[in-house]
Amino acid sequence: MEIKRLVTFINLVETQNFTQTAKMMHVTQPTVTHDINAIENELGVKLFNRNKRSVKVTPSGWAFCQKVRPIINSYYSAVQDIQKKNAVKSMQITLGYSDSLFNDSYLPIWIKRFRQIHPEVSFTLANLTHNELKQRFSTNDLDLMITTGAEAQDLADVKSYLIEKESFMAIVPKDNPLSRRTVLQLSDFQGERMLFLDGSWAAAELIDLQNKIIRLDDKINVTYAEDFPTLNLILKSGQGIAVGLYCIYAELDDSLTYVPLDYAQKVDFIMLTPKNNDKRIVRQFIKFVQKTGNSFSAM
Repeated sequence: MEIKRLVTFINLVETQNFTQTAKMMHVTQPTVTHDINAIENELGVKLFNRNKRSVKVTPSGWAFCQKVRPIINSYYSAVQDIQKKNAVKSMQITLGYSDSLFNDSYLPIWIKRFRQIHPEVSFTLANLTHNELKQRFSTNDLDLMITTGAEAQDLADVKSYLIEKESFMAIVPKDNPLSRRTVLQLSDFQGERMLFLDGSWAAAELIDLQNKIIRLDDKINVTYAEDFPTLNLILKSGQGIAVGLYCIYAELDDSLTYVPLDYAQKVDFIMLTPKNNDKRIVRQFIKFVQKTGNSFSAM
């Protein structure tokens, strides 16, 4: 039995007037008549006594109305509840990222500024290794993922949005003679103490660069840091040279400086969404980041 027909039935019990019920239900009077006849035929019970002058609900009709009314109310309450929950969910963004000095600095800025425009949106953040990010993303646990182009190559059914393209640089202590060079070759690191990031947190492009430096000198002195905060701490204590991107090391300690690398490969800094993600607010956030993130220093 259709919900709309039951609503029409309850309305007719209340108005006892086909014309009024038709107006309130925004249908024609023959439609109301058809719906009532359909209910009576299905039940095999007469619900109304009617003639050309009047409509009166029968005792059976009144008893049926008392049973059906709470069901209809519960139905509409359930509809409103699920619609409210869906509306709230549509304004939630679950964002996955890997820990870096850049993300620590700029994600709060992006989110804060975006919420000034869209105060109704809420964010859930997941700080994960690159492999964990891919796993969570593949199971649709994330609306949005910040990563690099190489890391995303093995992911299927995604939409990719370029945020920034960057070149690698060396982060060198100012008391090291290499800090005064205008550009560095990978071979210049021979004999130096290098600070590398562990593969769990390093993006594929950085791992490839670190491996190339090692292959140039198999006796190179390398210290691996388990994560970015540890690497940053070792860097600031002057224990060696690191390689990375401005978007990772957005701010340097006064004892450190950037030196460009003669290294052709650039890194695409991107945001990914699943192709089946239809949240409008996610696309709006991506556009906002693309607009404000074209120049990191401008933020």
